[in-house]
Amino acid sequence: EYRAKLPKFFKRYQVQPVWRADRPQKGRFREFYQCDVDAIGSKSMVVEAELLGAAGDVLSRLGFTTYTIRLNHRGVLAGMLDAGGVPEARQNDALVALDKLDKIGRDGVAAELQARGVPEAGAGMLLEFFASVAAAQTTADADPAAFNRAVLRRLEGLLAGARPEALADLRQIVALVGATATGTHLRLDPSLARGLSYYTGAIFEIAVPDLAGSLGGGGRYDNLIGMFLGDQVPACGISLGLERILVVMGERGMF
Repeated sequence: EYRAKLPKFFKRYQVQPVWRADRPQKGRFREFYQCDVDAIGSKSMVVEAELLGAAGDVLSRLGFTTYTIRLNHRGVLAGMLDAGGVPEARQNDALVALDKLDKIGRDGVAAELQARGVPEAGAGMLLEFFASVAAAQTTADADPAAFNRAVLRRLEGLLAGARPEALADLRQIVALVGATATGTHLRLDPSLARGLSYYTGAIFEIAVPDLAGSLGGGGRYDNLIGMFLGDQVPACGISLGLERILVVMGERGMF
């Protein structure tokens, strides 16, 4: 009955309080307000581009100039883990560990990967690849488009023909967002993992230099709604953390 009433494609936004069980810290609270934007019903990468453009418009209107939208793809991550010899049974564990790279650093992630049973050689190869991409970040601000193209070429070499659909998704998102004002803030980041298991495609996070963690993030979750509806429903969304944005704006004197 309800299924018949749902439109085949729709977009929605919502601002609401949410809760988490994590330990509170700077800009991270047990209860906080989240600003969500989602598009349901399409597999087109135009959806990802529109969501990233919406987030970029919000931040620009608030006065942010130094923010970075980090972009990756779960299919590309899976291909990299395959290339690193990480068994499929260990790949979710590896993603959880990689998601902490910007929090506990390379050595911390290496130790956690080892503790989770990921082969040392594979973990070392992946972390070395991520480090080499990060080292090229100095050129990213001067020419973001050239940086993103270079990262795509390196990923193509590493994956050696595997995961062509995932790479095609990233190429299309980079091209679409690159044609907008938000494109100057877009950076491909192969180390971005977002450890939540329901992501199926592109994933993204918004970072600023003076805050650990992110101002927002999201990705494609084509299977999540289908778990409850029984039908396959493609979906993609992004969320902005209101309190985190206010913390940074307050410290920067942006009000």
